Amino acid sequence: MYTRPEHRRKGIAYQVLDRLVQEAKSRNIVKISLEASPMGRPLYEKYGFRPLPNEMILD
Repeated sequence: MYTRPEHRRKGIAYQVLDRLVQEAKSRNIVKISLEASPMGRPLYEKYGFRPLPNEMILD
C-alpha cells in the first residue's frame, strides 16, 4: 500500500486496511500475513498485526 506524501497522516491507509481486513473476514479468512516497509510497520502494528522475523501477521 502506498499513500502519496501530501495525503499521509489523514487515516486513509488505515481505512483502506480496515476495509481489506473486513472483506477478508467476510470471506472466512482468519489469518493475514504481509511484508511491511519500515515506514508502514507502525500502521500495521496499530491495527493489531504482530511482527515476525520476515513478515507481519494478524490472526
